[in-house]
Amino acid sequence: MGTDTRKFNRQRNDLRRALRRPFESAAYLLLKWTVPFLPRRALMSFSQAAGKLALRMPVRERKDAFINLNAVFGDSKTDEEKKEIFVTSIATFVMTMLDVFWFSRNSEERITTFVQFEDTPNAESFFENKAMICITAHMGSWEIIGQAAALKGADLASIAAPVKNRTVDRILIELREKTGQTIIPRKGALKLLIARLRKNGKTAFVLDQNTDPSEGGIWVDFLGLPMSVSPAPAGLAYRTGTPVYFGFCIPQPDGNYSIQITEMLEPPPYDKERDTDQVAKELTQVIENHISDQIRKYPQFWLWSYRHWRRHASGQFPANYPAY
Repeated sequence: MGTDTRKFNRQRNDLRRALRRPFESAAYLLLKWTVPFLPRRALMSFSQAAGKLALRMPVRERKDAFINLNAVFGDSKTDEEKKEIFVTSIATFVMTMLDVFWFSRNSEERITTFVQFEDTPNAESFFENKAMICITAHMGSWEIIGQAAALKGADLASIAAPVKNRTVDRILIELREKTGQTIIPRKGALKLLIARLRKNGKTAFVLDQNTDPSEGGIWVDFLGLPMSVSPAPAGLAYRTGTPVYFGFCIPQPDGNYSIQITEMLEPPPYDKERDTDQVAKELTQVIENHISDQIRKYPQFWLWSYRHWRRHASGQFPANYPAY
């Protein structure tokens, strides 16, 4: 019966996607041909209104966001503070998505005008002709950081999971690669990444999402809670001796973005006598600790509505672990 139920659910979901696909395609095409011509103030106002509206709508994303906020912050933040974080988080997400389209017109001029790299100790070395693994999170505009870096001359390839709607996937890749960034599908990316690093290229990962253990995820602490994440960037850094750079694109009140290259992490020298998996796990924990620090610094800009933490039957979880 369990197998039959899962099969039925898969068939139902496939049918829903098939019925939804032409509407999604039409919507993305409409956005592609209209959003770039809108005033920036209009995008900002729409995003802020979307955040306020989401607070009043009984949608799943709202429920999941408050489950996450309560799990991470508990009583250390008031209900009002959590509501403010949620509203700004949704507004930031909407603006990030709209900006994928908006920055596609007059890209060089608009990015140069509205996106600045902060003068941090690691910012200058980030643009050197050397291999590096770049880490960011779903905080602020994770989309524009790759486009801005490529525009300034970084030979950057970002890893992305393909969208099941091929029309939408094609549109997003076209827009993301507008300034010279390369998009690499997540599946089968390892060989391409190693080849790129050997040629002093840069690879970028968004590393704050749940990766199921069946797909290679390992358990680490993330924002004080166990989460299964991919050890691939850490393993790649360790095996190739490639430094890890952290970058985050923080929204500003005037509609601009400030990119902060916050940290540079040198992996330990490769030692074939050591347990590679254990080293990768330790390095992954260091990476997640830094991401967690940035989220705690700017909680209002992180995507709280995603199901970052998911239970698995074989594990032990704290009492405040999210139950979606």
